[in-house]
Amino acid sequence: MLTKYGVTVHDGQEVDEVTISFAIRRGDLATARWISRKIGDQMEVVGKKGWYWRAAALRKRPVMVFGVALLTALTLLLPTRVLFLRVEGNVNVPANRILEAAERCGIGFGANRRDVRSEGMKNNLLEEVPELVWAGVNTYGCVAVISVREKPPVTGNAEEPTIHSIVAARDGVILSATATEGNLLCAPGQAVKQGQILISPYLDCGICLRLEDAEGEIMAQTRHAVTVATPVETAKKGAIKDEQVRFSLLIGKKRINLWKDSGIWDGSCGRMYEEYYITLPGGFRLPLGLAKETVTSCVMVLQEVDTGSSEKLLTEFARDQLQDSMIAGQIQDEKTEFGRNGGIYVLSGHYRCTEMIGRARKEQIGDMNG
Repeated sequence: MLTKYGVTVHDGQEVDEVTISFAIRRGDLATARWISRKIGDQMEVVGKKGWYWRAAALRKRPVMVFGVALLTALTLLLPTRVLFLRVEGNVNVPANRILEAAERCGIGFGANRRDVRSEGMKNNLLEEVPELVWAGVNTYGCVAVISVREKPPVTGNAEEPTIHSIVAARDGVILSATATEGNLLCAPGQAVKQGQILISPYLDCGICLRLEDAEGEIMAQTRHAVTVATPVETAKKGAIKDEQVRFSLLIGKKRINLWKDSGIWDGSCGRMYEEYYITLPGGFRLPLGLAKETVTSCVMVLQEVDTGSSEKLLTEFARDQLQDSMIAGQIQDEKTEFGRNGGIYVLSGHYRCTEMIGRARKEQIGDMNG
């Protein structure tokens, strides 16, 4: 009956006296159902074969279909993109500086492999980093290697040499004076004022003046007056009253906050910051990670500082400040007064020091300098 209406039957088998199994094409299914109803028979589909039905079954598994599609897209896209960058050939120029300049030129994460090898990008990189004389970019898979060559160091100085004189940095009494270059204009025991020339770059050779850069060492006895202060009460962190954990998404140099913050911080707040990047086997780190920020808020407690501790702190601070103001030298004698003035501790000190007071000062050619 089926063949009469043009339905092609395959693999016909007699299951029992009233049941027959056979295979037909998908396009003939509707015709076969209509014929079976017409003659009063029942037809049941017990199986489906072919690519159409396999593809139709995938509609019931959307997650797998999405995964396969994504994997296929990544397989086709990733080989054409740059995921990692490496610098070679640099000695004096830091690699981070070259990588930042390369990113501004378009040689960065996700860049096209063909584009990064263009001459235009290489020339832009040379303009961004003037210390480089040559740059080239080679790609190996998803890794871009930036090969550079630095300019040779300048061995000579074509500019006119700078002439200096040695002047007194502050008032003092000369203890020792040594001039290795120039004309010495001071002697031990002499009192000098700030700014006075101690070693002149001009030498009187009789019929002419010779000019040379002044060099030497002038040690003198100096006196300093220093006054420092600190509050009587100080605020310290007490018990923790609140703690919050915040996360941020790191994509390249961009940070996407997953939380809102007013940005107002005071001394009662503490902050701990950690970054976690995705690292592939082989040590390659993807520019994708997560930042964890733990913020604690503490109760501030006012505490009076001990008198002895305050005096010791101010004494050491005054000495450190005085020592930092010297090029070389040491404190020989000191007299200090410590007391409390309202809500602050005050320390006033007078110091006698031995220090090098000679400072180099640039001179214009033609200055008479006395």
